[in-house]
Amino acid sequence: MTDVHVVSEKTTSVLINTAFNNTTFRNTTFNNTMFNNNTMLNNNTSFNNTTLDVAIDPTTVILKRLTSSLLIVLLAIIMMSLGCTIEVDKLIQQIKRPLPAIIGMALQFIVYPLVVFGLVHAFQLDHYNALGMLLLGTCPGGSLSNLITYWCSGDVVLSVCMTSLATTLAIGMMPLNLYIYYSSFSSQYLTIPYVKIATGLVLILIPVSVGMLILRKLPKVAAIVVNIGGGIGFLFILLVTGINFYLYPQMFDVGWKLWCAASLMPIFGLLIGYLGAWACCFTRNQCRTVAIEVSSQNVALCLTLIFVSFKLEESTQIAMFPLIFGMFNVTILVIFTVICRIAFKLSKEKHPSEKQENVNENSKL
Repeated sequence: MTDVHVVSEKTTSVLINTAFNNTTFRNTTFNNTMFNNNTMLNNNTSFNNTTLDVAIDPTTVILKRLTSSLLIVLLAIIMMSLGCTIEVDKLIQQIKRPLPAIIGMALQFIVYPLVVFGLVHAFQLDHYNALGMLLLGTCPGGSLSNLITYWCSGDVVLSVCMTSLATTLAIGMMPLNLYIYYSSFSSQYLTIPYVKIATGLVLILIPVSVGMLILRKLPKVAAIVVNIGGGIGFLFILLVTGINFYLYPQMFDVGWKLWCAASLMPIFGLLIGYLGAWACCFTRNQCRTVAIEVSSQNVALCLTLIFVSFKLEESTQIAMFPLIFGMFNVTILVIFTVICRIAFKLSKEKHPSEKQENVNENSKL
């Protein structure tokens, strides 16, 4: 009986090998029916539950494309509002004292991406979420950082200067950091469109330049643009967030690692910025400013680059981390602001250097 079993097993193995090596079966069944069939793999019906609804439901596809368009509009409004706060004369004055801005850029584009890279590997994120996290870690700060800086009695001029410089430097630093850090992941899953990312970053300088021109020629209009732009930008953020909640209900089922990484990332940004500035003997309001700039990543810019640069199915998964990070980023910055305001109330008097500087820099706001 044992010999018969062995013979039967060998015979079965031969038959299976013959079937799989058979030209007709391989060419007809696997190549034509399964692996090249759009219903099976290209639509990710069986192998990828994350993009199932996106591939099948036309409404979802329309909402995805609508979200991409809204993000572009939102980013243009935000960046034009940012441009309307940049006074060339004060920017030049800040550049004449370049050390705070230089240290801030080093912390934002050298130290912070390295720490984010460490978090990616510490939580062992997959290649899609890793790319989303690395993209965020190399993004410049947004206009939210300028507002939080003002609320925290920071150096508003330094904040605007850092945001402007970071937006410009990101054209080269974002692709460079992605090339350095994402190379540790397998390239068979994703091809990073470095040219598209760099092109998108160049294009966002256009609304910034328009805002600066408005401020220079029509200062009263610039004030209106800043106020209205902030309100419209907030409404757009709510709309885009609501659509994304509908599109990605699986956001709340992605696992604890992704949520922990998204919550720790802005906290590490605050610590890196503050401690780095403190080590360089900056004033306390400058330390707060650098901390806020490093921690406050431009989520709208990151999402826009993702949806513009990658395919629909890829962007669906890459955008998951930035969406979760956006909620934690705003929450943690608001908590940081409340802590600062409470500290100001409890302290008898602000530091003399801070008091006079804040009066000068924030009086117009």
